[in-house]
Amino acid sequence: MKKLSLFMVLLGALFFTACSMSDKPVVIPEEPTEPEVEELVPADLTELVATDGWGGGWCATQYAPAVTTSDGRTSQMMENYQGNVDATGVLLQQTIEGLENGKYIVELYANAFYTDGRGFASDMADGATDVAYVFANDAKTYLVGQIATATAKNGEYTIEVEVTDGTLTIGLGKDKPGTNWHTIQIKSLTTMMPISKAYEKILPAAQELLKQKMSKEAEGILSAAIAAPMSSENLQKLAEAAFLAQISVNSYKVIAAGAIADDKIDNWFCTNNNAFHINTWSVEGNPGNDPSGMVTPFIENWVGKPGPLETGIIFYSLSALNPGEKYEISALIRAYSESGSDISGASFFVGTTNIDLATGTPFEYNGMKGIYGTYTAEGVVDGDGNLSFGVNLTDPTFNWVAIKSVKITAK
Repeated sequence: MKKLSLFMVLLGALFFTACSMSDKPVVIPEEPTEPEVEELVPADLTELVATDGWGGGWCATQYAPAVTTSDGRTSQMMENYQGNVDATGVLLQQTIEGLENGKYIVELYANAFYTDGRGFASDMADGATDVAYVFANDAKTYLVGQIATATAKNGEYTIEVEVTDGTLTIGLGKDKPGTNWHTIQIKSLTTMMPISKAYEKILPAAQELLKQKMSKEAEGILSAAIAAPMSSENLQKLAEAAFLAQISVNSYKVIAAGAIADDKIDNWFCTNNNAFHINTWSVEGNPGNDPSGMVTPFIENWVGKPGPLETGIIFYSLSALNPGEKYEISALIRAYSESGSDISGASFFVGTTNIDLATGTPFEYNGMKGIYGTYTAEGVVDGDGNLSFGVNLTDPTFNWVAIKSVKITAK
């Protein structure tokens, strides 16, 4: 009996095991795998920064060349001017909210000047790097302090910063006295993010941009970039295509408006070193004074009398247009010699067409000599999609030229 019982026990155990294996197959667990890490790429968030949103500042025009942001906007610097060099602390700033926490790179155009000869002194050495600075949250970079000249160029500075609470405050400040004129503008704001998220940000904006009027070339490049498969290389191409498209859209918006605002200097450029800005104070053109009708505001290129102005070009550029398109441009222009010299050495141009300002109406006012007129010319967009217009100055004999009431008509 004992042997039989042992046999039966072993038989039952084998039967149970066999049934168990047939009812519940043994599963061998897979080796654990590392989660896939998505490629990180630079993402341009410059559009979140307002070019006119700098608290403590206003539009800078004299000796402050216009700049272009990485998302295609052309803008003047914003300035903070003091009647002495004593101010310290934050002078210009703005805050961007709603950001994801992480590392960001801020690129800024910025300057810090001492304007000599204006009734106050500074002991700052030209080139000092311990007076003014740009900052992004707690990170800061010192500017090169300069003695202001008409040929001063915009400095460019880069700051890396960590955002921990969803906000980023950027700006310009001073640690000690020394400078009195300060300018700032955004160049770019970028961060690293997963490539899929970067596409989520740029693709809808590019698709909306495609609905607006732009050149055929810009439209074709943008359409191809939108349709391309996701990759870091194609993301860069998409950003470049959107940049070109935005410039084209901006140009056609100006054309659709039919006129250029008299109180903005955006997209105007001047190649000489004399003052170039918006005049909001002169009264010579007011009713009852000179006959020009050049009332403020207007764009001016000026140097103190007797001058004269330097040779150069004052121009406005429309870019990324369809080559071969024709436009008629007109503008009210006045040239003044405040010392009473005869007026010569200037012409109004549209593309390759030039009209001598001497064809306008001469006048005299308060011992000054001038010429004014509404000048009109047609121009053709060149093969690169550009059309420029403005005033050519070639050995001018006068010290002041003003422009306003620019009108644009498609032909």
